[in-house]
Formats: sequence, structure tokens, C-alpha cells
Amino acid sequence: MRSPRVLIIGLDAATPELVSSWSNDGHLPNLARMIAEGAWGKLRSTLQPVTSAAWTTIMTGANQGKHGLYDFVQRLAGTYSVEVTDASHIKLPTILEIASRFGKRVVSINMPYTSPPPPVNGIIVGGPFAPAINKRSVYPADFIPILREIVPDYFILPDYDPSTPDPMGAFATRLHEEIEQRERLCLRLMQSETWDLFTVVFMAADEAQHSFWHCQTARPGTKEWSHRNVIRDVYQRLDAAIGRLVAQAITDEAFHTTVLVISDHGAGPLRWLVNLNRWLAQQGFLHYTSSTLTRLAQVRASGLRNLARAYRRIVPPRLRALLRSQSDGRLFARMKGKLESTINNTAIDWSRTRAYALGSGGNLYLNLQGREPQGIIQVEAEYEETRTQIADALKTLSDPEDGSPLVQRVYRREEIYTGPQLAMAPDLVIEWSDYANWGRGGPALLNTPVLENQRHFDLSDQPLSGSHRKDGIIVAYGPSIRKGTAIQNAGLVDVMPTALSLLGLPLPDHLDGKTLGIFDAIDSPREIGELVEEKGSIPAPFEEGPTEGYTPEETQELIRRLRDLGYY
Repeated sequence: MRSPRVLIIGLDAATPELVSSWSNDGHLPNLARMIAEGAWGKLRSTLQPVTSAAWTTIMTGANQGKHGLYDFVQRLAGTYSVEVTDASHIKLPTILEIASRFGKRVVSINMPYTSPPPPVNGIIVGGPFAPAINKRSVYPADFIPILREIVPDYFILPDYDPSTPDPMGAFATRLHEEIEQRERLCLRLMQSETWDLFTVVFMAADEAQHSFWHCQTARPGTKEWSHRNVIRDVYQRLDAAIGRLVAQAITDEAFHTTVLVISDHGAGPLRWLVNLNRWLAQQGFLHYTSSTLTRLAQVRASGLRNLARAYRRIVPPRLRALLRSQSDGRLFARMKGKLESTINNTAIDWSRTRAYALGSGGNLYLNLQGREPQGIIQVEAEYEETRTQIADALKTLSDPEDGSPLVQRVYRREEIYTGPQLAMAPDLVIEWSDYANWGRGGPALLNTPVLENQRHFDLSDQPLSGSHRKDGIIVAYGPSIRKGTAIQNAGLVDVMPTALSLLGLPLPDHLDGKTLGIFDAIDSPREIGELVEEKGSIPAPFEEGPTEGYTPEETQELIRRLRDLGYY
């Protein structure tokens, strides 16, 4: 009997409509073949469809009320400050840890939220948004020199350089370099390492779609016209990498290898950025302090933004990468919390504020007594009433150009999340009618419009014209997969149980997902039907001991990166 193996290839933000169209047109021959000879469909993302929550849901097979990751940032208990989330905040074991505990050998490259990495039976090279390649992003640490030998100039995310003659063209080139680096590292490790579960995530589609979406409809003669095929070219380069990785994975006939190609969400054009704290202020749910203090905070915040923007414009990307690597982010330590602290502690009058927004997408929190330091909302008397008032008011939020409603639905947290981490959830979660409109929390003072037609990333000149959508993709390929299967009603939570079943492992009892019905036969120690019913405890951690989190300096580097990307 051949040993089962699973290769998971993540294409962050790969979009069903683009994959379908370009596969049918012959631009993506490898994905087209895998779709024709395997199974494929849409993969429903999280609310909100953001990298942090989505990839963590994929890795744990559970909803956010159980794994605890709702956004790139979370409230710091007892304060109005926030902290950046990372892998140490995940409250459940990931598929990498579970497979390791059952004696499987794992390799994981560039998976978001695997940094700082947990101890595993294998190798982890952490992905976004790790500040640098060091012992806090690579496990085991002695793999770092091997990584540098294979890919000397390995980087996690490319920097955008506005000083070049053609910044967009240079950035597109870096995206292809990024794909090539991941591919080279993976091919080497597939050859040199024993593995049962191999995961790699390519971020290039997401990065291209955020910055080049508008170029797809550019008019001839404009500067965007020359970049009209960048997104398609990135998908084609990813397709080529997939072809080589799959070919390498299935060469050893001693193994029964199944390939899952997945994305955490899709993408589409960006229309409006919705500054939710400014909207809350206009509706009377959030209040500023005296105009003098508020304007002072505004001036200080603008100064910090201008300083950060100047740094991005003047210091070359490779020097910035070197500074990150050499200083572990200490260059940014002096800016620790200044922007949010200035606004939260100076500009917002918490004694009159009933609600506020944090993070990316549309997460709202009430200023609760006993939870927030200056909370004014009484849980028993006002909590439900205030949530209803905000939800009703959001229904009136409309597009100023065509009058269409911007909000599809407003969820109370208990309607979509269950589990021991529910207390960390937002009190209200916005589902947008069209995710071309994207909500955000964070600083929003007197001169900030509610609806902002922003076309560049925060603190950067990098174009921003694409946003996320709620459906990603899943493609399953291998001898166990029923040919021509259309996958329906699949969500991110279903990836982990499906992969564990392919490995012949029992399913943990905390899972919310299901094993997808896409199999013809399984050449593994157990049958799928048995595995679905066999849920229970899993072995102890592969290696005892707490995971070491980021230093305060590295945390500030993460904050800077998230702001650059418009997430924070």
C-alpha cells in the first residue's frame, strides 16, 4: 500500500471568475488540466474576508469563535490600545501541528500566520506578516542558513519602489521574482526532505490584484495600458509553478499524493473605502474631545503619516529590507503606538462614545462597562438596544453616486461565531453589499470623509484599485479524486478535515468543517466514512514549551507593513 501524502498550494486571493475564464482560454493549462481531471469549485471565505482570519480558519478547520483570530489587530485587554495578532494568538492546533503529533513529517513555506512558528516535525518558513527571516519566523532556526543557501535574497513580501523610472513595472518584476523564489525553495525541499504534508502559499495574485486591477480596463496610450496584462501574467507564472510542483510531488510512486489548490478569498475592483469611525461620529455614536485637542491630535497624526511616507519614498526598498533584517524593526520602535495613542487618548471622548471600529473590513465594538476602561454601555440595559440602533443606521448608508445600499447585512457576533473565544469577537460585523466597498477602523478625524475614493495604499504611493471578495477557489487533483466533480457549498473550514482524511488521520472534535465528498477511492489506512465519524482527542504537542512571540520592535514593523497595505 502506498503512503498517503498531501500537497496544499495556496494562491492568496485567486479569484474563481479569473481562474475559470483564463483556464478556458488556454492561459492556465496546468490548472485547466487539474480541473478537468479532478474537482473544483468556490471556497467560501470568512467575514471579513481578510488574510489573518481566513488562513487561520483554513489551518484550524474551525470558526473564529474557536481559533480566536478576527483580524490583523485585536483589543489589548483593559485599554483602548491594540496589538498586532500573530501565530501565538491562535487558540487551536493547526493542521501542521496535528499532523506532526501523529508522526507525519510536514514542510510549510510562506503560510500566513505561521510566524512565530510552533514546534513541528519538519520545517516551517513563516509567511506574512513576519518582519524578517530570523529565528522567530523559521523553525528550526538552524534551517535559516540552508534557506539562504538555496535562495540567498529570499524575501517575504516585495517592497514598492516609487523612485524607479517605472515603479509599477519594477513591482510587477518583483512579483515574478517572489514566485520564482518560492518555487525554487519548494522544489529543492521536495527533493531533499521526507514529507507527508507540504504547504506553500503564493501571495503574488493578491498583491497584483490590489495594485493593477484598474490597468485591466486601461485605455490605449495611458501609462496603465502597458500594465493591462500584469494580473493575467502573474496567474500564468503561478500556473507554471503549480505544474512543476505537482510534477515533482507525484514522481515518487511509493506515495499516493493528492494536491489541493486553494485560495482564502477572491478579488475585484475597489470603489469606496468606508471610514467607519468617521461614520460613527457623524451618527452620534462616537464623540471627539474639544476641537482644539482634536485638531492638535490631527496635526500630530498627519506629521507621523508624512514622516512614514517620506521614509517609504526616500529609502530604497533593499535598504529598508536590510534595516528590517539587521534591527529586527528597532528603527520603528520610537513610533510605537504613537498614531493610535495620540488619537485614542487625545481626540476621542470616551466618556460619551458608545461604539468604535477596529481593524479591516467592518468590525464594530461597543464601549462596554466592565470591558473598556471608560465604558458607558450597560450590558443588561443598553447593549442590545445600541446594537440595533447601529445596525439600523448602517442600512441607510448608500453610494453617493447611484444611491445603492452599501450594507447587505449587519450580524451580531453570536449569529456567526461560536466557541470559547467569542468574547474577543466584534460586537457587530458588517457584510457589505458589494465588497468593492471596504470598511476600516483606525484613525478617522475631522477632515476624514466617510466614503473615501482612495487610490493608493496608506503611507505609500503604491496604487490601490482592487479589494477582496468573499469567494476563493478549491481545486482537488489526484488518484483519489472523482473526475469532473463540481464542489459546492464548500468553506474554508472544510480544507483541514479533507486534508486530514487524505492523510488517514482522525478528525479532532473541535472541527466545524467537513470532509468534502470528492473521492473515488482512498489508498490510506482508513476509509473516509470511518474518519468522518471518528472524532476525538489528538496526541500531545510535538514538542513541549511556549511559542516565542514577536518582540515589541518587531510588532511595530508589522504595524507599519499592515498600514502600508491598508489593513490597519
